[in-house]
Amino acid sequence: MDNHFDIAIIGLGNAGSHVVLELLSRAENCRIVVIDKFTEDSMHKTWSFWEKGVGKWDHLLHHSWSKAIFKAPNIYDETNIVPYKYKSIQSKDFINHALALCESYKNVTIVHQNVHLVEQNNDLATISCEGISIKAKQVFDSRISKEFFLDKKALGVNQHFRGWFIKVKKAVFNPDEFIMMDYNLVDCDTTSFTYVLPYDANTALVEFTYFSNQTVEDSDYDFFLKKYINEELKIAEYEITSIEEGSIPMTNYDFSKHNDGKIHKIGTAGGWVKPSTGYSFKSSETKAKQLVSNYIDGVDLSHNLFSKKHQLLDSVLLDVIKNDNSKGPKVFTTLYTRHDIKKIFSFLDEKSTLLDDLKIMNSLISKAFIFGFFTQLLKNFLKK
Repeated sequence: MDNHFDIAIIGLGNAGSHVVLELLSRAENCRIVVIDKFTEDSMHKTWSFWEKGVGKWDHLLHHSWSKAIFKAPNIYDETNIVPYKYKSIQSKDFINHALALCESYKNVTIVHQNVHLVEQNNDLATISCEGISIKAKQVFDSRISKEFFLDKKALGVNQHFRGWFIKVKKAVFNPDEFIMMDYNLVDCDTTSFTYVLPYDANTALVEFTYFSNQTVEDSDYDFFLKKYINEELKIAEYEITSIEEGSIPMTNYDFSKHNDGKIHKIGTAGGWVKPSTGYSFKSSETKAKQLVSNYIDGVDLSHNLFSKKHQLLDSVLLDVIKNDNSKGPKVFTTLYTRHDIKKIFSFLDEKSTLLDDLKIMNSLISKAFIFGFFTQLLKNFLKK
């Protein structure tokens, strides 16, 4: 094959798929190579997001819900989220959609290889794979830089989780409502909760999640999952049909320092995960659109990718959760019970008005938040 391309995309995961789909719709003459050694594990994830009305990916949805439930001790808050819907998509369906579309375009080449090295040489980047050398004018790289894992100064916690897909004989679930957070069962002094996505009356994903740097064993997750299913859902007999687990960095780490000339980081490696929530599907879609616009317009690829205001607000929340992980349940209980969930969705999507921002932040005011705000403000000032 001709190994010279306009754009190389390393990794066809969430971000890589969004970027290539956006390129195919807006830059059809661009010569693209997608490099990814696909494995079954890399394509078996559940991506969920909220969205108003009919969405671009509705034909790929695994399920959607119009009611959200927030639970905590002595609190049961059920909300109709219309005009929003909470939507869930299987990663394999989204990636396969992007892969199929790539295969239908003559200007796209797919290389099923691991990348060993990426180097810049004047106006081109050279990508070394297993026995193949590829050159590209621009590289979008979804691999996380090793320096991130060594950095001890960046503020952040991990969202780590383990979920059971369960099947029951007796119809117990309402497939029109999901549990966003349930703090009735918490691992002592941590920000931990249960998340439930019912797919029909007899099947659901039940997931135990931590916003914490605490490391736990599979047996710890399983203890809380079993306890929740038995005691909170009142289900004695069920079948575990599959298991999902993962770890997502929630951090204000400066990923932009790894953007180097012809190499630009995307996805988790580019800081596309929303730091305060760990959500990334819609964030990646939004950032992919902006990135491709920047590329087409010939401006700095980082232009308008991030909001400094929301980066500060995310850092404040991370500061509180990291410095006293036991405060998380109280913070999220305040957030979800004192505000219209539609306003929260807009706030987390970084589309809210300044007035709504102030109302939400005012409800969270405490000594920890005030300290966190001025700490992050000072850090931002010292960076300049």
